Amino acid sequence: MGKNFGRPSTKRSLPNVLNKKQLIKLFEAIDDSHIFMGSMIALFCGLRIGEVCSLKKQDIDLESEKVIVRKGKGDKDRVVMLPTCMKPMIEKWFRASKETDYYIHTTYKHKYIEGAFATKFSKALVKADLRIKTFKTSHGQQRHAYSFHTLRHTYATYLLEQGVDLYYVQRSLGHVDIHTTQVYAYISNKDLQDKINKAFGIKASSRISKNSNIDNPFNLLKLKFANGEISMEEFQHKYSILEKMEKTSTIF
Repeated sequence: MGKNFGRPSTKRSLPNVLNKKQLIKLFEAIDDSHIFMGSMIALFCGLRIGEVCSLKKQDIDLESEKVIVRKGKGDKDRVVMLPTCMKPMIEKWFRASKETDYYIHTTYKHKYIEGAFATKFSKALVKADLRIKTFKTSHGQQRHAYSFHTLRHTYATYLLEQGVDLYYVQRSLGHVDIHTTQVYAYISNKDLQDKINKAFGIKASSRISKNSNIDNPFNLLKLKFANGEISMEEFQHKYSILEKMEKTSTIF
């Protein structure tokens, strides 16, 4: 999991990322709506904490599904694509919060200070049992496995696992040097994992039964559902289509 789970090293340091179960626990623990929405857009757009606190509503274009990040790291602007799944949530958020121009704000309608936001986020990490101590720096500062910036690491890693080109991940994160982005390629091992599972899976299935048909579309569909790759609704829909295709002797 990288240097955060051991002593600082001169070797390559890999950032920590949150898995699905940890993310669910984390967001269930956030009881402040502004911290929740700020954390959501950070996770789905890879924003830094300062970028979230400075983000204004006018820079979120729901029609074109784009977020303009103003004065990011290095005092540079960049455009980040907004996932479609975030639109309904943000639309409701805009209708419920009309007090200021900022995407999120404090109780007194002021811009969030990064430190205040980070403190509230850390409380959610504690509540979710994710405030894990690791090591102390030479100056005595306590380091932890996860922080708000972990959402950005999780975003980048997830994009690579879904097959997004490294160049586009670099653009989304606003990295000047693509070598900075390449660190996430070492975390994202989905292709390698798939190849290993396929190798072991084929051997295992051949030992279990020589007559089993692993290419059968029904079996593949059931396997995807069992692995959590598709929902119950999608499974039922596709299964019914396959049944109709089989009845009409359509080639799959």
